[in-house]
Amino acid sequence: MGKEGKRKHKNAMQLSLMLALSLAAQALSLYKSHFTAVSFGATSGMDAYNYAFSVATFLFGFMTNGVTTVIIPAYVRKDRREITDSFITAIYGAVLTAAALILVLRFPFLRLLTSNSEDFVRNTGNWLFITFFIQGITAFIGVTTAYFQCVDHFLTPKVILLLVNGGVTAAMLAGLVTNLHRFLLLQAAASVVNLIFDVSVCMALGFRYRPRFLWKDPETKKLLRLFLPVMLSSGIYKLSTFVDTTIASGLSEGRLTVLNYATHVVTMVNTIVVGNLTVYIYPKIVRQLEKEDHKKRFWDYEILFHAIVMLIVAAFFTVGRECLSIIFSGGKFTDANLVLLNRLAAVYIFGQQLSILRDLIYRYFFASGDTRRPVQNSILVSVTNIIVSIILVQFVGVYGIVLGTVIASLVSFVRIVFVMKKKYGLGIKFTGFLLELGKTEMSFLAATGAVLLLRQYLSFGSRLVTICVFGPITGALFVGCLFVLRSKVFRVRLG
Repeated sequence: MGKEGKRKHKNAMQLSLMLALSLAAQALSLYKSHFTAVSFGATSGMDAYNYAFSVATFLFGFMTNGVTTVIIPAYVRKDRREITDSFITAIYGAVLTAAALILVLRFPFLRLLTSNSEDFVRNTGNWLFITFFIQGITAFIGVTTAYFQCVDHFLTPKVILLLVNGGVTAAMLAGLVTNLHRFLLLQAAASVVNLIFDVSVCMALGFRYRPRFLWKDPETKKLLRLFLPVMLSSGIYKLSTFVDTTIASGLSEGRLTVLNYATHVVTMVNTIVVGNLTVYIYPKIVRQLEKEDHKKRFWDYEILFHAIVMLIVAAFFTVGRECLSIIFSGGKFTDANLVLLNRLAAVYIFGQQLSILRDLIYRYFFASGDTRRPVQNSILVSVTNIIVSIILVQFVGVYGIVLGTVIASLVSFVRIVFVMKKKYGLGIKFTGFLLELGKTEMSFLAATGAVLLLRQYLSFGSRLVTICVFGPITGALFVGCLFVLRSKVFRVRLG
């Protein structure tokens, strides 16, 4: 095997291991959802638990999600450490100040947000302390994860997360969790352990951080100027998600919890597939900008990653209900809740194909030093999402929330393509790119249609057997259709 072949093999193996480790970690995470669904059902208490996490995720996600986008190029360029330290200090100092203010005013704040009962507000407010603690640690882990990416240790944080989630699962199996408060305390302890291991390994690889305050330095100001649009871009998306959750909190009991489980399922797909793919490819996009054929290779990535996501979507459409039934059914989680969960998750997951296409284009802008245009796009799309969700929820209830998200994702992708064409040029014939996406969609329809038809004539009493039989058949048919249609996915270089 030549040098080029070895490099391609290494890249493919690294990405495959990333996906496998994320899958294992998310499987343990899904067990946590199974545990809460069976133990606590879809009740007002679970609604309060989920809303407390939603508030914490929104706050810390709004203010820190863009940190990795800005800091990865800084680490790749090997900017002065005192500059990156000052940048990190400024951002996390601001978010901790905001968190303290919200905790002091949490009850009036929650009454302003939701029309739910006083018990709901009290439970949510009491749990905010713990959820803020958990999300605060998770937010800082984003810095260590960025460092791991820049030194090509993509797998290390995945291994650590897998071990931590394994410990949480063991504690649940041992019967240590008897109520939601104890479950929150267990997660808080797990986040601390995760942070300790991440920082320890990072420091062994050369990572250092201490609070610095060189905020007037031109280089620090430059990072902060780059960060502000990115923060708004990711934050506005968080805002639309938070608005969706707030709308659901005003619906009938349990709707917020079922919506949260649907979001969790999609988050698993996002983390395993979309998240890993963008994490893996972003440093490569940064490094390849100077190469003459970088735009062609960028769109090749889009074609390949879209096909990977659609393979997951196809599998969900054929055996998703059985998967969800194994995870969530039983105990206090009713059959009606399961039916609703399956429908919401199906719509959400189908929309993930738009998320991967859009997010990669965003990374191209970020790598090029343009954080303003993605945030402009995000503002428009998030406003669209909020408006459409508010309108549709009046007619179709909680389904309107997920439909609004998917419609907004479509608007987002279409608009950012036009913006990219205007500023940078696409570098390809876009009709050829759409043709490749069309081949993937045709493969999705053919594979799912054939398997669903086959299921009319062949059935099994076991859900696990159904998954093991029809899941691989779906994948084989999907890949086979791509091969017959001579899709470009088989010729994409990851290096």
